[in-house]
Amino acid sequence: MKMKYVNCALALFCKAAFGQETLGQYKWQDLKTVPVHATLAQVDGRQVLKIENTNDAPLQVNLLTIEQPKITAIVYQLTGEVRYDSVKGDGYLEMWNIFPEKDGSPGGEYFSKTLADSGPLGKISGTSGWREFALPFDRTGSASPPTRLQVNLVLPGRGTVYIGPMKLMQMPKAKSASAMIYPNEWWDGPTSAKICGVGGGLLGCLGVLCAALAAKGKARGFVTGVLFGLSVLGGACGLGGFIGLALGQPFFVWLPLLFAALVLLTICPVNLRRFRKKCEELELRRMASIDAATG
Repeated sequence: MKMKYVNCALALFCKAAFGQETLGQYKWQDLKTVPVHATLAQVDGRQVLKIENTNDAPLQVNLLTIEQPKITAIVYQLTGEVRYDSVKGDGYLEMWNIFPEKDGSPGGEYFSKTLADSGPLGKISGTSGWREFALPFDRTGSASPPTRLQVNLVLPGRGTVYIGPMKLMQMPKAKSASAMIYPNEWWDGPTSAKICGVGGGLLGCLGVLCAALAAKGKARGFVTGVLFGLSVLGGACGLGGFIGLALGQPFFVWLPLLFAALVLLTICPVNLRRFRKKCEELELRRMASIDAATG
């Protein structure tokens, strides 16, 4: 019951934050023809599509084809719920997006697949109760929206899959496809790549500068301050990464934080101790030289 309230709150947040629009709802009982290799079934009080692969050979089932979807936004997705039993290998749902040639922009077919290890984009493997799935797509760069969407289920081997009704949505205010799946994400994938690129470059330059100064025993206060500050930053990144992981942030949020923490906490404290020891040795030499000169 608590999870139901959480999902409702999340849905309301998505609608308010990104201007969520429902473009179509697709119920299996409304289909004129049931897909090949599939049957209609009543499961847990809902009408679902049941697909069972009784062979070890791969099976692909065309579940749904949407002609001329009324998509106007750059970011959109198809969502629903899926349940599966004893699926061998890594199965997945996929959505093919067919674009026409227009205004010099080449057409083509592009896809989204649920092949992640977990979450709405998680693969279909083993056994699972009902869970949400999402097939998002970002059509940035296309001159026009897709003219057709084709949704398939791919099973590499034996297993039974139950799929509930699907819903096509778009969010005009969403900046990326991941924002539709993780509406509370701290930052999106492209921003994460920029942070990694710029942050990695700056840290690399600071590291080279500190190494050069430390080798000559110069700017002791600056080098000590930088190494101590980077050690503290590493601890903060580690804490942030674990918090992000616990809160269900996407991997491109918590993984770079944990990686940065690993690098900084492995290198900086050790080099800080070495530099302080070297500074003490240099200071002792300087004092010995002064004593020798005045003696």
